[in-house]
Amino acid sequence: MTGTHLSGCPRIRGDSRPAVVVTDLDGTLLLSDGSVSERAVAALRAVAAQGTRVVFATARPAWSARGLLSAASGLGAFLVSSNGAVVSDLDGGGVRRIRAMTPATVRAEIATLGQRPWAVDREHDRLIGPGWPDILASGAGTALRVGDVPDGSPVLCLMVHIDSAAPPAALGVRGAVRWTSSGPGLLEVSAPEADKVSAVASVLADLGIGWERVVAFGDAPNDTGLLAAAGLGVAVANASTDVREAADALTACNDEDGVAAWLEGMCLCHV
Repeated sequence: MTGTHLSGCPRIRGDSRPAVVVTDLDGTLLLSDGSVSERAVAALRAVAAQGTRVVFATARPAWSARGLLSAASGLGAFLVSSNGAVVSDLDGGGVRRIRAMTPATVRAEIATLGQRPWAVDREHDRLIGPGWPDILASGAGTALRVGDVPDGSPVLCLMVHIDSAAPPAALGVRGAVRWTSSGPGLLEVSAPEADKVSAVASVLADLGIGWERVVAFGDAPNDTGLLAAAGLGVAVANASTDVREAADALTACNDEDGVAAWLEGMCLCHV
């Protein structure tokens, strides 16, 4: 698209008010310092008060996302975490869906990586492989240094450091796993149905709501399918070029509270 900032009353296919708002976190809803602004929380509460359901969809593990979203408690929101590997209730933490990989599957993928640094997220912790420089910006959590992925707990996401942005040819389902990217220099490997579209589809099925009544916000390649599936896909201005081109509309960048600005416009149209 040749995007411009949304103005006036935002609309989706078939209705002027979305039944569900889905938003990515890093680079989209969150500011660059990793925080969620008071303005964004207020806008989310306003749309929830009007009856719109809220879904947060992130590559972060659930334990990290919940810490960041503590100010948004009480919305009755859903949390799609680890790129869609887990669907849970934000407030109560009840798990609705898990799509994980066996340790053996993950070890097989690591064997193809050469010397690239890797880390894995499991449901309650993170394991850091040789050469991994940090634990990313994922907040408090257990991170253990390991030489290989041990048997036992299934793996939600394998993360791989690369030198540059992932080429499109590297993304998608490849054999027994799905490859995606939540940002430059990072590849993520998950189970085939551990993606944001499949995870949000499970939420919509529970709610009895179709994709045509969904508005989705994102910035990175792992959001592209979500924006394409939604009745209205909105890219923030700082989104990667391919995401902006796939979106139906463009809002302001994350540091200008682009998601909040769009939601505020929606609320003004439906008072």
